[in-house]
Amino acid sequence: MRRIFFVLPLISAVALSGCWEGISRDVLATVLSTRGEVVSLSKGSANFGPVGPETKLGAGSILRTSSGAEVDLLLVPGALARVSGNSELKIEELNLTKDGNETGDAIRERVARMELRRGTMIVLFEGFAHFTIETRAATIRVLPSCLLRLDVDETRTRATCVRGKLYATPQNGQPVAIDTGFFREWPSVRGAVSTTEDPQGQTDTPSTLEAARELQELAAQRDRLPF
Repeated sequence: MRRIFFVLPLISAVALSGCWEGISRDVLATVLSTRGEVVSLSKGSANFGPVGPETKLGAGSILRTSSGAEVDLLLVPGALARVSGNSELKIEELNLTKDGNETGDAIRERVARMELRRGTMIVLFEGFAHFTIETRAATIRVLPSCLLRLDVDETRTRATCVRGKLYATPQNGQPVAIDTGFFREWPSVRGAVSTTEDPQGQTDTPSTLEAARELQELAAQRDRLPF
């Protein structure tokens, strides 16, 4: 009997320890909508294929959009994105850590890592996560309650914060903050610039806000679907 009483607390301690660590697993991005020609290449595949609602976009997937095309994504809970035409995005990591293995258990941690190789990406981030986007010139760390736009081409990278706050770490540089209503470009000798002082910024701000509204509507519609 003494051995039984000795073992049971030990078993309970191990079980509690396992629950505390949580269960971590890779997840897939959800395709909310597409317009125009959008293709993807999954990890281990040799050929690009058309993207639709059933497309599985996980770690290692590469997404490409043709001229004039768009694709709207739910990356992880609370993180929505629109990838515009002539863009290429690589999903590096999508991961959730939960308190248990059932769908109703609380999510303790979310990780989303992307690489925007070229093109334009709008991100609405209402949740909490370790959310980073690599670009040619800088790594963008997205903070909760942030709405941002990224533009990447062969000559420059531009990060615009429409709402909230983000941090950008340029290559061989120190992290810099970009607040609501400001943008930064690389390469550039300027610091953060107000979007009200820039013709592109005056155009990008309302179009980004409209994209965020449409993303929220798409996500809400999906939540109401009967499955």
